[in-house]
Amino acid sequence: MSKAMRLALSPAKCTATILCTFLVPSLISADLHPATTNYLQFSGDGDYVEIPSAPDLSFGPAGFTVSAWVKPDTLEFRRTEGSGYVYWMGKGEPSRYEWAARMYSYTNREKPPRPNRFSFYLFNPDGGLGEGSYTQAPIRAGEWIQITAWANRRETAIYRNGEYVRCDEYNGPAGHGCQAHEERIHPAPGNAPLRLGTRDRNSFFQGGLAQVRIWNRALGPEEIQKVFHGDIPQGGLVAEFPLNEGKADIIHDATGRHQGKIIGARWAALAEQPVAGAIQRDAAGR
Repeated sequence: MSKAMRLALSPAKCTATILCTFLVPSLISADLHPATTNYLQFSGDGDYVEIPSAPDLSFGPAGFTVSAWVKPDTLEFRRTEGSGYVYWMGKGEPSRYEWAARMYSYTNREKPPRPNRFSFYLFNPDGGLGEGSYTQAPIRAGEWIQITAWANRRETAIYRNGEYVRCDEYNGPAGHGCQAHEERIHPAPGNAPLRLGTRDRNSFFQGGLAQVRIWNRALGPEEIQKVFHGDIPQGGLVAEFPLNEGKADIIHDATGRHQGKIIGARWAALAEQPVAGAIQRDAAGR
């Protein structure tokens, strides 16, 4: 691991309104950030990126993995939905819901509360309750975090900064130590666009995104560690958006399959140099 990264075992900070039951491993460091020069900044007030639907952006027979660097610039989002959360990436609209990545505001209406929880969900096409995995640990506004999540035919799992957090079953008992749930989800491909900064424009993320990638299979733990360190597995990689163009209103896919239209979001420069030892890739895959 780079010297710029420091591993801290941090207990959840307990208050009268927050249920605390275990210690959560968390990489918390102002030096932790993606290996890039530029990234895409979202205001939280209507900014997003729209990428046309394609079969390889949906959950498929061999599973699915999505990974991104995320920098929330606030712990209390302005334009939330539901119990007080925003979608920072997702594919789904009414009657064609698929999957999504969510972050809760610090203050929310869940019982017990979910302060700044990151979640990855699969949905039935008609919507309703989704099922998936989450990570919840202390965070500071302006801190970069890498989130990677995968789904196979029965389970989901989530990793934070390359470290495994938990797995959950969504389609029957998993039998592998994953958390069981009552909901049964049967994900299906749909034709809704993939959006960054929102899912279906009902809530909007405020902060930065960089290095969004999608694979058409569930990555293994060692592969996810490699992704965190910038060594990107190529097998099954179907979309790679470095988000480092730095100009214009189009984002490009390094695999050459997709491109997206920027609506409102702006380019920003990373204040620090890339993490030592990490690999930079531009939109042409170089």
